[in-house]
Amino acid sequence: MKYFLSITCIMFLLTAFASAADTTGFTERPSGQFRVVRLELDQGLRFEDDQPSAQVVHLAFRDERLSNWWLVDHGWHAMQQHTESVRLTDKGVHGELNLRGYDGRGKLLNTASLSFRITRSGDGFEGKVSLELVRGEHQRAWESTARGSRLKPADAFEPTANWPSFAGPMGTLQASENGPALVDDLSRSRPLWRSESFVPVSYGNAADDRYASRAAGCRSGGGSSSPVYSDGVIYIGFYVPNRSVEIDWGRYHAKRKAEYSGALFKKLIAERKLIDVEIKAIEDHFRPLADEVMVAMDARTGETLWRTTWPLRAYNLQTHKHRGTFGVPLVTAGKVFYPSFNNSLQVMNAKSGEKQWEFPKFEHPPQTKHWPKGPPSQSPLLIGDTVVWSVGDTTFGLAAADGEIQWENKTERFANHSLREVTLGSRRLVLVAGHQHGHPSSLRLIDPDQGTTMWSEQVGTLGIHEGQFANLLAVSGDRLVAYRYRAPPADPETNKIDKTKITDHINTWRVTESGIEHLWEDSDLAPDEGPHLAIANGVVYGVGKHLVRCLDLESGQVLGEITEAEFPHIEGQVGDVPGSNPLLIVAGDKLILSPEGQHGNHGFVLFDSDPKKLTLLGDSHRKWIPPHATTTAYGRQPIVNPIVDGRMFFRGGNGIYCYDLRAR
Repeated sequence: MKYFLSITCIMFLLTAFASAADTTGFTERPSGQFRVVRLELDQGLRFEDDQPSAQVVHLAFRDERLSNWWLVDHGWHAMQQHTESVRLTDKGVHGELNLRGYDGRGKLLNTASLSFRITRSGDGFEGKVSLELVRGEHQRAWESTARGSRLKPADAFEPTANWPSFAGPMGTLQASENGPALVDDLSRSRPLWRSESFVPVSYGNAADDRYASRAAGCRSGGGSSSPVYSDGVIYIGFYVPNRSVEIDWGRYHAKRKAEYSGALFKKLIAERKLIDVEIKAIEDHFRPLADEVMVAMDARTGETLWRTTWPLRAYNLQTHKHRGTFGVPLVTAGKVFYPSFNNSLQVMNAKSGEKQWEFPKFEHPPQTKHWPKGPPSQSPLLIGDTVVWSVGDTTFGLAAADGEIQWENKTERFANHSLREVTLGSRRLVLVAGHQHGHPSSLRLIDPDQGTTMWSEQVGTLGIHEGQFANLLAVSGDRLVAYRYRAPPADPETNKIDKTKITDHINTWRVTESGIEHLWEDSDLAPDEGPHLAIANGVVYGVGKHLVRCLDLESGQVLGEITEAEFPHIEGQVGDVPGSNPLLIVAGDKLILSPEGQHGNHGFVLFDSDPKKLTLLGDSHRKWIPPHATTTAYGRQPIVNPIVDGRMFFRGGNGIYCYDLRAR
């Protein structure tokens, strides 16, 4: 196939291909007994240290075959498996695991091998591991003593604990109430497992057209969905390039084709000593279409329960920056409702993964000419037997059983809008918030039984001046809390505004069945790039640049602040203060803050949640960085790390990771 085709011709061919290919969703369920062995090596694999030090290695098996591994605190930016021959038998663990480590641009830094000679006695393991590390022309080899045991599943979860969608059980980024006491120092949290399923890195650390070779280290995949939890299961959605579709160079500057095809690409392959899986990952970066994927895993072990694929449903956006919204599953009533990258809803049985319906019904792959912005809201709503979802300028009420349209409600067409549930007395209603850059925002209250508009009002410019606002509003009872910005008049000659004079404010309104009443507005809370808020126990926690401010939900009174000097820092330095795309979660008497969610590794800071205290807990010099390959979401919407019954679930650079934060 020639690559220089018009967009119209390409779309015709893609549509023709889709009609001929099997685009029916399908579910895969792993077979075989899942077992995990935890080994403690007295001299582990750490490439940055002059001398190896102790390390924990997890090896997961399906029957005898290795299905997953995790080296705790290895210190590499990205690490992928090359080959393996590791087996678990009645005699022990034997075989070799070969790894490749990369820098932030996907350049190979190291290769390593671990050769296991471990004997077994019941659930106990003991023996030797030979390790070898090669960095350029330098090579080191050593032998480690290893002891360990078969890892037992984590404790069962409290049945009432939940985190079923983006913003948690109450929609306010607050963990379920009455949870266990958490540690006072996050470094005391205990790593439990890495998911058996590989999960692609999110946008923040993904490859980009400017450096597509990064895909060699992180592989190609997309989406920055947060994981969610329901009834002992973790769910995560993402998309992966579909290799049955030819590369479309027409979407790119001619320079990209020159760099990543033909002689120049062969030169890059030779210089970087790329292996086949790395070459394919770079090529996948340029494919126009992708498959949507949903994975369910056991929350006690990380074992994959099922994986459902919806072929050719997504635009294959490969970038480390995406300013749109990321779809996050809603898991409730025995179903998984997933907002795909292309605005549709894909619905699966929560236990089996069996596909049930999708809306709108699939007809052909999405367009590939323009970047999609993602779904309008992170998660849909389920009120009674009605699923509420928006597409374009219409909010739909869909029958949960089969997706049939029950009602349609035309809304103003905005660039972004979000769905939130409001409870007024015994009634559960739908609030639709619309946002358009530089224009007044609109709120609309909808009766979910009939689909009728109860009222619609403009409330000023919600969100921030530049970017999405979907994570900048929350509903607690009958109160809507949202950021709203104020901009100066535009210069009459240039029609531009002075951005230095824009101010950002947290506002609260009372929602009623007949209208909305503005209650209070806080003073300026300047953001870095994307501010943030959470609500718990009648307190609004607003996060701005280098600041956390606590406000009384009823009155707007300032109850307390965490200022720059109170965040972890070394004398004379700014330290780990909130910056771009922060995340704050309230869990019992703790605030867990990820101060920076765009440029690099995840890191977390712990505070007492009492507005009168706001005491820093743990290390006073630096944030806690989890000991795994982390990932961030470069955009306005952070990746949320659910906290369920004292366990915290992270989307890492190559999977989901679980840590036990319970105090003991």
